[in-house]
Amino acid sequence: MCVSEVFRKHKMLVIEKYCLYRMIVAWISLSSFIYLANANDSLRKLNTSYNPGCSDADCSSFKVVYVEAEGLNDTLHYLWDFTQKPSIFMAATPVKSQLNISWDHFKGNNNKSITFNEEPIYSFGIVLDKLWEYNDINDTGLMDLKSRDSRYVRALDMENFNWTLTSFGNESVENVDVVMEASSYTPKDSTAVISGSIRLVLSAFGFRDHYGELPRLLHSANCTQVELVLDKLKTNSSFSSSRFAVGVLIASSDKANTTASIISRKSLDDEHSPGVFTLVDLQTPMAESGRGGYLQWRPVAYVAKERNVANSTETNSYGVTDVKDHTAYLNHTLLYAYYSSNLDSLLVQSTAVSFGLKEDGFYKKTNYTSWTFMMGYGKPPNENFSLLVIFVISIGLGLPALLIIISGLVMAVRRISRKNDDLFLNR
Repeated sequence: MCVSEVFRKHKMLVIEKYCLYRMIVAWISLSSFIYLANANDSLRKLNTSYNPGCSDADCSSFKVVYVEAEGLNDTLHYLWDFTQKPSIFMAATPVKSQLNISWDHFKGNNNKSITFNEEPIYSFGIVLDKLWEYNDINDTGLMDLKSRDSRYVRALDMENFNWTLTSFGNESVENVDVVMEASSYTPKDSTAVISGSIRLVLSAFGFRDHYGELPRLLHSANCTQVELVLDKLKTNSSFSSSRFAVGVLIASSDKANTTASIISRKSLDDEHSPGVFTLVDLQTPMAESGRGGYLQWRPVAYVAKERNVANSTETNSYGVTDVKDHTAYLNHTLLYAYYSSNLDSLLVQSTAVSFGLKEDGFYKKTNYTSWTFMMGYGKPPNENFSLLVIFVISIGLGLPALLIIISGLVMAVRRISRKNDDLFLNR
């Protein structure tokens, strides 16, 4: 073999390796760019307090958690109140805005007992109003919202539960977890809770990620996660086919003649929530502009502490309806303490979510149900493929194309190289 032939083959090998290296680097760079372009880099620093600024002897009667989430361009203020009906409120304000609670007025349910020193950009709140127990004798999983027949449905008013703070994890400036539990119920009518408990786990975040437990909802630095757990809950009803639903009141700084909307959409994959490809968004009118409020959940509830596909059932949502008598519904809640008499000119609506699927054995099968949702400011976050999935797709779809391109380049280089070598030898 002549020297020129050896040299030519060596050169071709070097060129092939270089082309392969450059194509792989380019493919990885493109995949990483796609992933990072969809990520939210905004971070917030979380500052947390319990009954902030309260120095009265009556402070023990209040159950208010305050989370201040400081960002570069604005500050989010979260208030989680369990003094009476569980209420969750959030307001987006300019960076240096401060919250003030007049505890004397708050105790007396007076107007404007919660204020800010600057007008909020947007505010949004919910009240977990009632826990409905309904007798699903036809095993459909659905609740008839229009029925008030006590043989079919009973309302447990959330105000009658006695809430206790059982955990307050605020060790990190990036994450806050609070657990409230109610194991006793003081009825104002014939309904009664004999045993069991309701637990609410609330989490605030200073970063974007998926939560660690199923359904692994995607959170940003602009939202609170709420987990509702019904554990061994037993009432004095005689229902043979009990299921539960939660009634939620919504209020926001949107105008009264507007409406929230519930949108069900398909997610990209079930990587984070196996078997569940749907996301449900409840959006206020301003959410589309990026300066509104939303609730987001996957239509799945879990019927055992060990969360997996086998231990899951469905949730059902029932649209939104206007609330006419604002004061009657929101009186003695955190939302009334902030919005007060302005409620007549603001968006106030209600919705409900029930838990159960046909032939799942009803609540009594496991005596356990947990449901998780996000409450946030801005647009609901969109699910994106993880970097791992992008790489798998890239390999599956991109590798054949990559090999074709490399083969074409190598063949072209070989032809050019042969022509150059022939010219060199002819000389």
